[in-house]
Amino acid sequence: MMSTLSMRDVFKLPYFEKPRQLRQTWLKDVGYDEAPKYIERMGLTELEDFLEVAGQRLDYVKIVTSQIIFSPHDWLKRKIATYQRFAVEPYLDHSFFMQAYQRGVVESAIEAGRELGFRVIEFMNTTDEVSAAQWKAWRKLALDLGMRIIQEHHPIYHWNPSLAPRPSSADEILRGAEAALEDGAFIVMIDHEEFDLQGENTAREIGKVVDALGLENIVFEATSPKEGPMLWHDNLKLYFSTFGENANVANVMPSQAMYVEEMRRPFLRAKRQ
Repeated sequence: MMSTLSMRDVFKLPYFEKPRQLRQTWLKDVGYDEAPKYIERMGLTELEDFLEVAGQRLDYVKIVTSQIIFSPHDWLKRKIATYQRFAVEPYLDHSFFMQAYQRGVVESAIEAGRELGFRVIEFMNTTDEVSAAQWKAWRKLALDLGMRIIQEHHPIYHWNPSLAPRPSSADEILRGAEAALEDGAFIVMIDHEEFDLQGENTAREIGKVVDALGLENIVFEATSPKEGPMLWHDNLKLYFSTFGENANVANVMPSQAMYVEEMRRPFLRAKRQ
């Protein structure tokens, strides 16, 4: 009688149990909005097949703002529902908020995103141009609509390009996230550019944030390949070597998704004992 052993049994592979608080991998989906800097199409046909293979390894997915604004409404609803069927939660990222803010339509944009099926939205740190009361109102609206909130930390020049780039202290990062966490944000994302600016101070300053919030409440964002083909790889090496293989990571492209676990704990490259 033939054996019913699976490859997981034979090679003692890990099982990616969901939901999980640590070891999360967050995807980036550019859809058909590849030009001018992406080459990773993700339509509905590719998506179903991709998730059948990789879905158990993935937790959240950023659907890029251009795709959300310009793609057909019903097509987007089907894409969002497909991700959710595989327990991968799509979210509106900070650039969606910025586009809405620049046009004065934040409230209606949040409502339209929820109508599409989004259950998670990402907000970001800003200058005092946006009042604490206004932020509280936007967060309340999202929560009242049944959405969960990601709070992303960016170097502040992202919001105000006239400011010179500089690293943030751990206290600044924590203060920037404090109100959002008090209002119910479930995780803090730290943008890859903060690590670029921190340099050799990364372990000290970002380590203080990890100590204060807990590793399970933080996700580290990798650089998009449009900014350099292998910067994402350098980022993940830094995150895993500094904060451990269980660190949560975001902005992973579909072609990188299956390799993230190999970077956390090498299997194919591991030496035989």
